[in-house]
Amino acid sequence: MDTCPLCALPHTPGDLTWSSQHEPDGTVVWICPTCTRAQLWLIEAGMTIATPRAPAAPEPVRRAA
Repeated sequence: MDTCPLCALPHTPGDLTWSSQHEPDGTVVWICPTCTRAQLWLIEAGMTIATPRAPAAPEPVRRAA
């Protein structure tokens, strides 16, 4: 059984509410509906939102001197 790489929610086959992300190596990563909605702006920009190892932590914003 697959899990969402962002929140580890289990994905059951046949659950049609999940989004699929196709990786360059041909694997498919399933993303739960909640995480899909939270990352919708990345999806619309055509950017990758998840990997099998979860995304990298964001870098802190630096203030101008």
